[in-house]
Amino acid sequence: MSALLPQKPPVERSGSDSRVVSLGDDGSDAVFSVLSSTVARRVLAELYRSPATQSELADRVDTSIQNVSYHLDNLVDAGLVDVVDEWYSEKGRRMDVYAPEGSPLVLVVGDDTAVLDAVTDRGI
Repeated sequence: MSALLPQKPPVERSGSDSRVVSLGDDGSDAVFSVLSSTVARRVLAELYRSPATQSELADRVDTSIQNVSYHLDNLVDAGLVDVVDEWYSEKGRRMDVYAPEGSPLVLVVGDDTAVLDAVTDRGI
């Protein structure tokens, strides 16, 4: 029997532009702060593998849904993750689907403009 609501349609990611964050950039405090957490880094890494809901991430990262929710909120606030779609559970509940903002994320520590220029010029 087929479901009335689509449960897991494919997610199309918007844009694939990389994001370069340098230690001195505006907003870099939020990015480096959120990535100081091992769980947040694991959640972000999983989302780069494939978009997921909170419950899927909790299973993949082996932590609670509440912990994943906390870290997703922080990742969204830092501009690293966004809600890209919504799926429906077998019970008809709406679930947000998360994915990273842009691909890849490049973190640069230091004022070496040559590195920043190289990263930007190569479209990384």
